[in-house]
Amino acid sequence: MVNEQMVNIHLPISKSIANRILLLQAIHGDPLMRVSSDMPDDVIVLHNALTKLREHFGTPQEYSSLSLGEGRGEVVLNLKNCGTALRFLQVHLALCYPNAPITLTGDPRLMERDGKPTSQTTSALIMHGIDIPYDPAESPYITMSRKLTDAYKTNPLSLGEGRGEVCWSAAAFWYEYIAIHGGELLLEGLTSDSIQGDRIVADIYAKHFGVTTTFTPEGAKITNYQSQITNGKSIKLDFTDFPDLYPAIALTCERLGILLHATGTERLRYKESDRLEAVRLHEIRSDHRMAMALMCADYIKPLPTSPEGKEIQKIIAKSYPQFVEQLNSLLLGRDGVGFSIAHITPRKGINDDNLGKKHALSKLIHAASAEYLWLHDDDVVLPKAATKEPNLTFPKGKENVDLIILPLRMESPLLSGRDGVGSFLLTRLQIAEYAAIQELTIRTAKRGHAVMCSGANLIVRREAWLACEPDLHPEIPSGDDMFLLEAAKRRGLTISVIDEPDYTAVVRPIPTWRAFLRQRMRWAGKAPHYTDRDIRRCGALILTANILQLLCPPVLLIKFPIEYALIRQRQKREQQSSNLKSQNSNFLTILLLEILYPFYMLICLLGGLFRRKLW
Repeated sequence: MVNEQMVNIHLPISKSIANRILLLQAIHGDPLMRVSSDMPDDVIVLHNALTKLREHFGTPQEYSSLSLGEGRGEVVLNLKNCGTALRFLQVHLALCYPNAPITLTGDPRLMERDGKPTSQTTSALIMHGIDIPYDPAESPYITMSRKLTDAYKTNPLSLGEGRGEVCWSAAAFWYEYIAIHGGELLLEGLTSDSIQGDRIVADIYAKHFGVTTTFTPEGAKITNYQSQITNGKSIKLDFTDFPDLYPAIALTCERLGILLHATGTERLRYKESDRLEAVRLHEIRSDHRMAMALMCADYIKPLPTSPEGKEIQKIIAKSYPQFVEQLNSLLLGRDGVGFSIAHITPRKGINDDNLGKKHALSKLIHAASAEYLWLHDDDVVLPKAATKEPNLTFPKGKENVDLIILPLRMESPLLSGRDGVGSFLLTRLQIAEYAAIQELTIRTAKRGHAVMCSGANLIVRREAWLACEPDLHPEIPSGDDMFLLEAAKRRGLTISVIDEPDYTAVVRPIPTWRAFLRQRMRWAGKAPHYTDRDIRRCGALILTANILQLLCPPVLLIKFPIEYALIRQRQKREQQSSNLKSQNSNFLTILLLEILYPFYMLICLLGGLFRRKLW
């Protein structure tokens, strides 16, 4: 669970502010501030370029002497992948070092960026004293440049070493982390009156994700102890003024099941990567912000000693050298107990080249590096433990298992007769049926003869899933959970169950009879592929009992008390984690379900067998 003791996070300096101070110092011929290895690489890159420029051609004031600019030879300035340095120096060289033999170069991605003027170009012009009229709708980065330029003219020493503010852009990833995992952190050095445009991240996460910010003399304390956020919510944000926040916010929405309508994202395609595409595909693409956002969302977990981990560390050093160490320390917890876990939520059409959910699931699992994977469907309300735990600590006795079956509970947000008698009846019957299925699932698993599990809420050791992957029938679009259970039993892997409220996910009823029957036919269509003895015996027993009821209705007198007891026991257990007691199935609902069940089961079985090729 989340550590009870609040953790302090030391943020890097704002590279936006530091780079502007460096350029102002260079323009006025003042000493450049000192840099150190714990600073963002972008600051070090610009500092080194300005230092090299000054060593060869002097300050702008010295270069204005015709004799000093002659015979100095060509200078090549390597800017790596620092877009700020490129835009600033393009203006600086044109205005302060005209005709000097200087070449700007860098990583291939930097050279691919378009040549259109940006807010950085405008900022550089303002800092060089070019009179650019104020526009109320201008970028916060331009406003920042105006304020720093005015402050520098008044008192250059007031800006000190450029360490006056820590980075709000870096803080965004901790907001993402807390929104997804819960808990609290102290982000040292953040202030409410910052001149940074990305200060708005605190307001966005307070409004849309329930993360509160309290400013103290030490920094900003961010807190989120919400148990869950309901899927289906949607928000609309214009990223024109804060494009660097897009990866963190987009992946926060994805992990919490919130639909994001994003505008003002056009220039995201020209950042360190095409961030729109990188977010969609969950790819780092040598982009520091993508790497941090993916790690906070549990899609990747770099191992510090692995080649991949070292490469990710190198990428992130562009803006936040200490991030990986801080995140790994937080995930491990202060006592180092627990297991690394990644949450996997495959969706058709996302991260899967439109090849279906199974392909998406496989791609996400192969990309994960955590020891355990917590599988979810994208339409479930996550368990409380899933929204609280950055690191998994199993209940006593559940350590070192390969597959953990977890419970599901069906709830309807609106359960009334307003939508018609048919819809009301369908919802009631589904809630009763689901309770019976869950009780059967949990009981058989506890007795060591598991016959059912659901990928909507399931924990599996990554290595166990990879070992079972050849037996998951990729040619069948669904059934990954049941085929995984079969493969795990066949390989003698350790299977357990956690039947606790904090580990219970919530699913919603299917709204129409047509969709309901199609789903059940799809389930039935997989039955011929099952080979596990326990699963086949259980299926045969249920089928036989229902056929007997069709042939001899008095069999209902034997079946009904058994299934009534199962449903009521499961729903009594569910009351521990739900206030929706009115949705418990009553005697008449369960009786009606028992009467109708043989007919509906026969329809689904025959439909599934005849329509298998459609699934």
